[in-house]
Amino acid sequence: MRPKPAAAPAWTFYFGIVAMFLLLVGVISQPASLLQKSLFLIGALMLTITAYLNVQWMLFVLQVVISLGAIIAFMGMGEIVNYTLLLGAALIGTAGLVRAKHFKSDPWSIVSCVGLFLVAAGIATDAIAHQLFFGLFLGVGSLLVALYSFVDYYFKKDNIAIIWFILNLVFAINPILLAISALKSQ
Repeated sequence: MRPKPAAAPAWTFYFGIVAMFLLLVGVISQPASLLQKSLFLIGALMLTITAYLNVQWMLFVLQVVISLGAIIAFMGMGEIVNYTLLLGAALIGTAGLVRAKHFKSDPWSIVSCVGLFLVAAGIATDAIAHQLFFGLFLGVGSLLVALYSFVDYYFKKDNIAIIWFILNLVFAINPILLAISALKSQ
């Protein structure tokens, strides 16, 4: 991994804002539609670029996994394949962070790492067949990533982390409501 530059290009913040807008439009669009899948894929790829250019390695790994999940959504593979690909990508990304000693310089990224694995499991889980697990994995994972992003924004003064904070709070709402609904119906 490359060393952190003095300052990321200023346009990356606006690029990230556009990506956030695309993802938020995807949240309110028809579930599982071509439009939603396309918006999620484009937005996730844009945020992957944003995280890379801003040298936010934990968020970069997260976005790689989310981008992979957006690609997989177009293919309609089975849950076992989805789990293998997404959790495998999370494991490989985490191993890269460990190898680069990322957790020494950013101890809060362990919180995000747990969130990463939960988000990967949530994306891989069939939301209709396993509402409770989908909701818990994706909801709690998103909240953990939001917590990490807030810490990054507030304490490290990393302004672009606010994008991930807002997005992950929004992305946590529906899965948590789905999990609560699944619990009530049992």
